[in-house]
Amino acid sequence: MRPIAQAIIMTPIGKIAVMNTEQALTQIDLQAQSVPYQLAAANSLTSIIVEQINAYFAKEIETFELPIDVKGTQFQEKVWRALGDIPFGKCLTYGELATHIETSARAIGGACRNNPIPIVIPCHRIVAANGIGGYSGQWRLGRKVDIKRWLLKHEQSEERQSR
Repeated sequence: MRPIAQAIIMTPIGKIAVMNTEQALTQIDLQAQSVPYQLAAANSLTSIIVEQINAYFAKEIETFELPIDVKGTQFQEKVWRALGDIPFGKCLTYGELATHIETSARAIGGACRNNPIPIVIPCHRIVAANGIGGYSGQWRLGRKVDIKRWLLKHEQSEERQSR
């Protein structure tokens, strides 16, 4: 059985799949080009999600105003909330976030790897102390890490890019 999405969006990083209920965004899959999704009926929230994701990629918005419903452990949800506090264009290392919420860098990486709503919950803003780190379970190299690089560059201001 093919997974079900409410929308498939073509973005600069490839196709992404959006899953939501009528009340909240529940999942984003950044690898939709490699998964044959079946489209379910979209609803009014789907339109808002698609509009905001497109606005993010067009640099028209820096934060999302979306209801989300994520299911994880109490610890994962704590990390995901902390990720949401990292401003657009800023990064923290795994260790810096770990110090902030009193845990380990490895635990931060595990919670980031299990983030069901990448981009909206900006786990791409967490980097290693000595480089980019991983993304969605992939470490330092590969398509997912290329997406992280793209997202970080996208969020840099023109001023920072010219320095």
